[in-house]
Amino acid sequence: MDSEILTIDYMQQEDIPFIREIEKQCFSELWPEDGFERELTNTKVALYLVLKIDGTVAGYMGSWLILEEAHITTFAVAPKFQGKKIATLLLLRFMKESISRGVKWSTLEVNEKNKAAIALYEKFGFKKVGTRKKYYNGTDDGHVMWVGKIYQPEYSSKLDDIESSDAKNIDQNYLIGKTGKTASGKYQ
Repeated sequence: MDSEILTIDYMQQEDIPFIREIEKQCFSELWPEDGFERELTNTKVALYLVLKIDGTVAGYMGSWLILEEAHITTFAVAPKFQGKKIATLLLLRFMKESISRGVKWSTLEVNEKNKAAIALYEKFGFKKVGTRKKYYNGTDDGHVMWVGKIYQPEYSSKLDDIESSDAKNIDQNYLIGKTGKTASGKYQ
């Protein structure tokens, strides 16, 4: 099998048409047509990442960084790339980036039926702290999940453990491009 190049970088305007396609494949409710464009111009609080494999957008995530909180607003991996630890890499990069920007805790909402996403968030230390009734499509409840003290050395150790166990499995299938790892070999 030929190795593929995997990169994680900041979302750009030219990525949006591909992100919209993933969004259509993954969600029944879509963001407004100009939603991503508006977020990318909001550089003071918005952090949006895109993961590409051989230049093809495979997944993305976005958040608002407000004071010491990171609120994950959107997160999706294209169906053909699901189950390959792509979401793990994106969330790993996001958490490290958030910490480097002074974030101390993170929160999100996730559909109660999305067991794979819930398991991923739990692996990163998120815990359910509440419920938003009929938050998705007016029918499905949303779990409010939260993780705190991400600035502590214990959380950095958790990220290192995730990286060493999950990310090394990805290295067997993908070459990590220059925007995916630092010179020391750690994911950015």
